[in-house]
Amino acid sequence: MRRPNHDIVNVAEINPHAPRPYTFTEAALCMRDSIRAAGYRSELYVNRTDIEHRTIVLGALPPNLSAVDNVGARKAVVYNFEQLGSESILLGNDYVPWLRKWLVADYHSRNVEWLRTHHPDSIPAMELPIVPSPVIAFRPELVIEREFDVLFFGSPTPRREVILQGLREAGLSVEVVAGAFASELTPAIKRARIVLHVHFYGTGLFPVARVLQPVVQGVPIVCETSIQSALSDWSGSGIVFAPYEGLVQACRDLLASADERARRAMACQAFAAAIDFRTPFESLLRAWDDVPGAMPPTPIALPPPTASPSMATAVATQSPNTTMRRSIKDDDRPLSNEEIEAILQDESHDLPPEAHIAPPPLKIAERTPGKGPYGVLVVWLLVLFSAYTIWMTMR
Repeated sequence: MRRPNHDIVNVAEINPHAPRPYTFTEAALCMRDSIRAAGYRSELYVNRTDIEHRTIVLGALPPNLSAVDNVGARKAVVYNFEQLGSESILLGNDYVPWLRKWLVADYHSRNVEWLRTHHPDSIPAMELPIVPSPVIAFRPELVIEREFDVLFFGSPTPRREVILQGLREAGLSVEVVAGAFASELTPAIKRARIVLHVHFYGTGLFPVARVLQPVVQGVPIVCETSIQSALSDWSGSGIVFAPYEGLVQACRDLLASADERARRAMACQAFAAAIDFRTPFESLLRAWDDVPGAMPPTPIALPPPTASPSMATAVATQSPNTTMRRSIKDDDRPLSNEEIEAILQDESHDLPPEAHIAPPPLKIAERTPGKGPYGVLVVWLLVLFSAYTIWMTMR
């Protein structure tokens, strides 16, 4: 007899800045679509989940670890996106010991090796690739000319600034964006001829989460030489890898040929489409079955599509002061620099922190003493009583 809901594996994103996108928004969408493509039902939940079903949780980091504890290891796998063994302040003293409670899925085999070396008996971990999905081709209504040679998105550091300044001195136009994710990052990606990545941590693991949208949007990438993962080695994907000292020249060489940029962008998309997700995913499910009391899911046969799939879109959250949003249906001319700058300026308010900065803890409810109607009444009664007491003592 089949157990109910045994074919469902959901995805949960912990996002302290919801409904705005954050660090793991793109990866969570891609994970959901990969699970569906493997023959299972899957839904994406943000800051919540359905405890009746199995869930892969992305974004479980201090100070929000306790939120996952309520789900339990029978129903949750924790997906690790941190570079273990690095100097990341997010790891702290709590994160790795906390992982002992869980079956861990990881984007990189080097992290899996690190866990097995440092915690051989306590943390079962497996690599599970992140595969770019067309669903993160956000904001297709934006028609933007390639105005900048190089886009770098991420936190500026002295090491990164050296490369960015080298690009400027080489006569290249550079745009730097920090604190923007998913659909809010899309305008900058669309106006760039190439995207550049320079490592933040000395561990140098390939940053798959940072290339997901550029790959889907068809923007070629130059990346600092990286340690590749066993099940998703991007070294032959079409991304240009170069050592730190050669990054400026690699950007110049790629910008010199529009044909080469187009070829590499298409090669990246073809590589992404060929990544094997199903095999490691089903290995993860078998390991999940060994968790006491776990419920084994089985794949379902998906009906053939009746029409070409339509591209999902996402529009960035707009502030009340937004005065300009234009659809291609209304005006098919490319956005001007002034319009683009206005959009980016409007979206720059209250940006989430960068990925390496710990967000504030999630708050279920918060009270502000003295601010409610009864609190104000009590304050005024106390003031009147104090005044009356002073008046009586002075008589």
